[in-house]
Amino acid sequence: MVQDKLKKLKNIFEKPLDFAVRCFNKIISHVHFLDPRENTKQRVVSALILVPIALYAIFYSKGFFIFLAIAVAIMMSSEWLDMIKNQSDQKKWRIIGFFYILFPIYAVIKIRLYDADILFWMFAVIWATDIFAFFAGKSLGGAKLAPTISPNKTWSGLAGGVVASMLIGFMSSFMFAGGVLFFVFISAFLAVIEQASDLLESKFKRICGVKDSGNIIPGHGGVLDRLDGMMLVAPTVLFLITVFSDKFGG
Repeated sequence: MVQDKLKKLKNIFEKPLDFAVRCFNKIISHVHFLDPRENTKQRVVSALILVPIALYAIFYSKGFFIFLAIAVAIMMSSEWLDMIKNQSDQKKWRIIGFFYILFPIYAVIKIRLYDADILFWMFAVIWATDIFAFFAGKSLGGAKLAPTISPNKTWSGLAGGVVASMLIGFMSSFMFAGGVLFFVFISAFLAVIEQASDLLESKFKRICGVKDSGNIIPGHGGVLDRLDGMMLVAPTVLFLITVFSDKFGG
């Protein structure tokens, strides 16, 4: 009886899983065709592991989320100190790093305590912007966004990220009181902030002469590399929910 049920479940999920795997491999092969140097598979696998953990902490456990935030802050601080070790003015760079890490970590904790849905919306915008900017930039190419800071970023990638964020804003608007236009516009604005935040971390790495902030996450580098888009977005969202609190009501 048990074997029959297991066989039935296998038959139900076999085709959808096969389809998902084929789509996954097709996307990866497409990006590798555009640029064989990209470690896309590692990036996707890492995301598939990390995103469910983040979602669990966002929706189901404030304590676990705060624990994760503190752990992330410690790892970021370690990466920052290692990154700036060859800089002459250590005091200046330690102060910069202190505020660079403190503000976003404080912001995400405050947002989580305020409303998990808002935090989810924020991360959905960040993830959508990152993913679609990456694929749009690789597929369409074109003029560079900031060639002296990050030569791989393009205006087409930024446009793809903004469009994706607007879609997230449209879908998220039904969870809050602000309405469709407000959330579509704010999400597009956050997409631009996210890309600027990404460029800011790239600028820091350029100054310090390093490619990645670390190597703890396969395909992504360090924690600062993975969460670079959050560094300016989180304080911005905290500001927005403070100023427009009525728009974020359920």
